[in-house]
Amino acid sequence: MFSQLTRYASELDVQIDDANMDIRITYDTRGKLLLEDASPAAEGVEYALEIDSPSPTDKVREMVQLIEKGCHTMNTLREPVAVTATLKHNGADIAL
Repeated sequence: MFSQLTRYASELDVQIDDANMDIRITYDTRGKLLLEDASPAAEGVEYALEIDSPSPTDKVREMVQLIEKGCHTMNTLREPVAVTATLKHNGADIAL
């Protein structure tokens, strides 16, 4: 999201004095350790964005909304995509 922050702050003429982001992902560790019948996938993602700026709140809000629309990571989490994998071992294709 920070790469988008720089982009949209510049486009919207929003001055950023400081920006911090705290990201929290929750999951059931039983799934990560392949224990029991629990999913290893994340159960949720939360983020808190702190921006220090003399720009008007409405302008900062607009910027963050554009950041969310343009962030590949956030949108992939919201609308998961297919994942494909291949394995080569010593030059030979191995089925997974």
